[in-house]
Amino acid sequence: MKKSGLYSISFLLSLIWTGCGTKTETSDKGLVVSGQIQNAADTMLLFEELTPTELIPIDTIFTSDDGSFHYTIDINEAGFYRITANPANFITLSTEPGEEIKVIADIEDLPSTYSVSGSPGSEILHNLSQVKAEGMMKADSLRKIYREHRGTPEFPEIREELRAEYREIKNRQREYVINIIENNITSLASVLALYQYFENNILLNENDHFEYFEKLSSSLCDVYPTNKHVIDLKKRVHDHKRKEQQRLENEKNLAAGNPAPEIVLPDPQGNRVSLSSLRGNVVLIDFWAAWCPPCRKANVILGELYEKYHHKGFEIYGVSLDRTREQWISAIENDNITWHQVSDLRFMNSPVVALYNILEIPHAVLIDREGNIIARNFSVDELEDLLIANL
Repeated sequence: MKKSGLYSISFLLSLIWTGCGTKTETSDKGLVVSGQIQNAADTMLLFEELTPTELIPIDTIFTSDDGSFHYTIDINEAGFYRITANPANFITLSTEPGEEIKVIADIEDLPSTYSVSGSPGSEILHNLSQVKAEGMMKADSLRKIYREHRGTPEFPEIREELRAEYREIKNRQREYVINIIENNITSLASVLALYQYFENNILLNENDHFEYFEKLSSSLCDVYPTNKHVIDLKKRVHDHKRKEQQRLENEKNLAAGNPAPEIVLPDPQGNRVSLSSLRGNVVLIDFWAAWCPPCRKANVILGELYEKYHHKGFEIYGVSLDRTREQWISAIENDNITWHQVSDLRFMNSPVVALYNILEIPHAVLIDREGNIIARNFSVDELEDLLIANL
């Protein structure tokens, strides 16, 4: 496989150390955070910094007997901080040096009760938090309806309606996040909007929404050229471009008629088995995993086709993307797999994933007796016709 020279390692290292440009972002101004927390008399809160990689405890904040507090800290750049009662009860602030932020909230539920002023970035995060909370309440209502109607005759129809409504809720959350980014393209708060989750689903990702990552990175580099959050975002943008360039090069190499890239991985006994060792046969490279239900269903059909065409020179080279040997071996036994199996047990981090541009599994590649690609990414239902044409 060719390696892209588009973005060198040295460039990425220089990016990390030098930031986005030649301007410097320095300030000796302090940050003041004050306010009142209801039901929190004489209470200790934690003040934490949210960095691109970790959450760092900075200091403690003590409220007075009426829940009021006043806290000052020296900061030299814009950043993200949290006022935390416990890991599930906190307020996130997007701060600038010199700001005087006022927070009003109830200790019983900080995220849903707080208001904030004196910080445009923190106000953006507050609005984002409120819209997210509204969406989650609607999602909870749908789940309640789901539970109430489960087992009833009309449940299948209601279930589909609820799924459609949930998708619409998530789409509205996504649209709101995009609106925040487009209308606050020079605000550091938009970085957290970019990484926003709704329940367990990330709303924007590099593959489907890369334009917003790139646009925000470019804009923030002009405003915060040395900020660690902006540098981290710019690195993500460059890494995605590098991976996309590599994917496009791989796609050319994976065209029908080209030699299939070599794979050499351990079998269940630990013996390294190469794809090329099956040369002389028509070989299906089957990327699968024990945790993948469609893969397990496909194994039934593959078993039938293997028994039917193996004597004509049909082989299967199964590449498992499992996490553990136990899961892998159990699936082999339960599915009565008798064909070749290999795995490095690195899940979707296996090098074969990038080598063959695998986005999801099952993923099939059929190669001829000389090791050249016949077809890729077809369904198991299409396999028999391909075998009849090429055996």
